Amino acid sequence: MKNLIKRFLPAIICLVATVSAFAQSEQTTIKGTFTKKCNAEILLTCKIDGKSLRVAGYAMDTTSTKFCFGVPFRANASYQIQIVLMKKGHLRPEPGVKASFPLTLGANSNLTLTVDPLQLNEAKQTGLMVVQQQQKFQTASVSGSITNLNFGIEVNLEKVVEGNRQRIQSYFIEKGASSYNFLVPMETEGIYYLSVGVRGRRLYIKPNDKLELTIDLKMRDQVQWTRSTPENELFYQWQQLINTVQTMSFSIKPDEPLFTVAYQALQQKIPTFLLQAKTANTKFNAIFKTAVRLDNNLMALTMLINAQTRSARSIGLRYFLDVPAYYKQFIPENKVNTANVLQLDGGSQYINLYAKLALTGLESDAEKMKLMMGAIANDTLKARLLKSQLETVEGVIEVINYSEFCDVYLPFKKYATTASAKERYNAMQNKFAADTAFIGKSSYNFILPDVNGNMVSMKDFKGKVIFIDTWATWCGPCKAQIPFLLEIEKAYKGNDNIVFIGLSIDKETDRQKWLDMLKEKGLEGVQLLDNMGKSFARKYNITAIPRFLMIDKKGNWVEVNCALPDARNNKLKNYIDRVLAAQ
Repeated sequence: MKNLIKRFLPAIICLVATVSAFAQSEQTTIKGTFTKKCNAEILLTCKIDGKSLRVAGYAMDTTSTKFCFGVPFRANASYQIQIVLMKKGHLRPEPGVKASFPLTLGANSNLTLTVDPLQLNEAKQTGLMVVQQQQKFQTASVSGSITNLNFGIEVNLEKVVEGNRQRIQSYFIEKGASSYNFLVPMETEGIYYLSVGVRGRRLYIKPNDKLELTIDLKMRDQVQWTRSTPENELFYQWQQLINTVQTMSFSIKPDEPLFTVAYQALQQKIPTFLLQAKTANTKFNAIFKTAVRLDNNLMALTMLINAQTRSARSIGLRYFLDVPAYYKQFIPENKVNTANVLQLDGGSQYINLYAKLALTGLESDAEKMKLMMGAIANDTLKARLLKSQLETVEGVIEVINYSEFCDVYLPFKKYATTASAKERYNAMQNKFAADTAFIGKSSYNFILPDVNGNMVSMKDFKGKVIFIDTWATWCGPCKAQIPFLLEIEKAYKGNDNIVFIGLSIDKETDRQKWLDMLKEKGLEGVQLLDNMGKSFARKYNITAIPRFLMIDKKGNWVEVNCALPDARNNKLKNYIDRVLAAQ
């Protein structure tokens, strides 16, 4: 009995604190519907004594037309709602049409809104209507307080899209307050995350659930539940079991041997835990098993990727080095291979890390992609992996031209099945499409002067592979590449089948400065001057330098955007060798 009281006493105290906090202000419920699906940001603000405060925010996407807020009512405040329609941007949605409207709220009242995106106009005050008929859709609430909070903070409730968290609603706690309250439309049950800062706390929410929990910022974000469900109680127990090992894995420089001892000890406890980990909710039970396996794998993979940062060899690499034998065997044997892993935050990260595990020692990007895709058996997960590799932030492979795109990604085009994967695939293909205007075309269409003023044409080197470095004396990145370029040239010294050409786009008036730098940097061989890029750089749409290009033995362009010489693998050298070997 004493143990039972001891366990629930903190929760009872938290409940009293939470109830007390919410008693300080009466609540108002706002429910709304958009007349058509769209991406939009909604911000609710209030003004008290001339001071504007953010109250709550809501992020709409094309999966739903419903939104709602549960916010504190203050009699001395005036309220306003701002709606921003988001339009498609280069990398992410960007703000488009924006309109703000005053709102009249009452204590413990319900306000129902309809938003027509096509009519949204702030000047005319159109596009937002207050309707008398109350919206009838299911909701769920998540509320509580943040303790040991000495500043204002934003709390977010997030859903999961393709294995990553995506914000649904924000609640802004001002300095001196502690309570938060989320009210969200709940059409189907599933996984959500409550986040303060970077870290997210996994929740399972069903329609009509009323969850309450307190987060202690001082105690490493310790959570105390005051109103839970069997599903969230099980998540809580699992988190308690793995907390120590998970914290070790997150360390910037983890102690690999110490982690392995703790991790192996955890493996002995998990089977017993899973035998007892069941609820009456079969849908939850399925995702819970996946969550356990995902967390277990991510702890090991995260530790390995963090541990490798201790090695200077790993700087700039996007894959694993020196994976211990235990993990090489354990992780594949316990891999997650069900599509519902994308319903969990970390699902996308796991797919990428697991695929990277097989890449040690490989240099060919095409081989890396083939091996990564082969490591994933589920086609849904293959589509997510393909999309992530097409995104430079997550991708292992950095494709820089159309030829590489065709080698690496074209064989897997059939897996671009989701809308987001198709969008990323087409965006990258279009990015390099301009290369095709020159590939295979003759390079015999420009003549430039060398250091002696003699005019040089590419025809002069017919039968040889030509490697061109486009640079300038004022270009810092260009000068940084020179030592690496000289190493490449040294590797082919004595090979009469290739010629290296330096092509400067300095001004003609800076000719002497160019000549001086050639001498200073030890740049020999064929050096040409293209006065401000007028004869060459502009013809080939070169808008950024350094830029490296290659011409084959027949005098045709074979590549107009080669890898940099300082690449930490042999990508450039391998490419030169391939062109040299061609007839």
